[in-house]
Amino acid sequence: AELGAWNVLQGARTLCSFGALTRDTSLDAAALSHAKYQVDLAFATGDSTPSHLETPGVPGFTGIYPWDRAVYQGYNYQGLAEILEATVWDYSAAPSFPTMETRGADAMRNLLNTVYHLSGAMYEGSEVGLGAYLKTNQINGSTWREEFRFGSLNAYRSGHPRITLGTGKVVTFPCQGSNNVPTTFSPADESPNPFVDSAYANTLVGPPIYLKVDAPQVLTVNPLSSSIIQNGAAVPFTVLTKDNDPNIDAVNNRPYIGANEVFVIPTTPLTPNTSYQVSLNGTTNGVPFNRTFTMTTGS
Repeated sequence: AELGAWNVLQGARTLCSFGALTRDTSLDAAALSHAKYQVDLAFATGDSTPSHLETPGVPGFTGIYPWDRAVYQGYNYQGLAEILEATVWDYSAAPSFPTMETRGADAMRNLLNTVYHLSGAMYEGSEVGLGAYLKTNQINGSTWREEFRFGSLNAYRSGHPRITLGTGKVVTFPCQGSNNVPTTFSPADESPNPFVDSAYANTLVGPPIYLKVDAPQVLTVNPLSSSIIQNGAAVPFTVLTKDNDPNIDAVNNRPYIGANEVFVIPTTPLTPNTSYQVSLNGTTNGVPFNRTFTMTTGS
């Protein structure tokens, strides 16, 4: 599972110029430990809700926050971002199970088709740890439950440089050459919901397009001069920024989206196996930029 996720993440980051990563065994251990903690806790309590937090005294506890768990494993972090994927599968007759590598690859693809978790996947840490854990229990006389957890910790440590893009450089995901792009994104399936209390909170929209510059530069996108076009027809979209992010990170008491990030999100699903021409215009610290690329959806 870790290999499948690694191949998807490294491929996405290098294709779209977010910077290649290096695997770190301490971060691997922290990610795997938390994946196991979540699975065991789900079976013990019946609550399958994933969480970035651990509770002291619960079996498998290694630290309350992701950075605590990294330190526990010997990683002296300077900055860190964690992303998590959870799946639960109840069945009475054993289905045709996917391979573990497929599970990991699919978990990472799901995380890349989000808002906040996509930002975490493209964090500026130069090192990454990946951990997956799968367990199946019989929950009654005729039903089995499978709990799968996957986590990724992207970080950089004290004395080591973070990945930088360069002054004024804007990168995007998807980007030129991206294919098999998902046709839909369900905001209700991401926690927190990036469209909470809006008309899109419980609908299917299109795949988020992420733009980033190095902090502390300020990135803006002009929706009036930007476009997503398919065969001459304009696709409606909305723009999420620090200023209209509906969620606040309770740890840092600030929006999840940074001033150096913007999300452009189609407000309707895209068409399968179709190419879309994307043109994004805006400013970086007041200096105009344009990014134009073609992305192709999957089936």
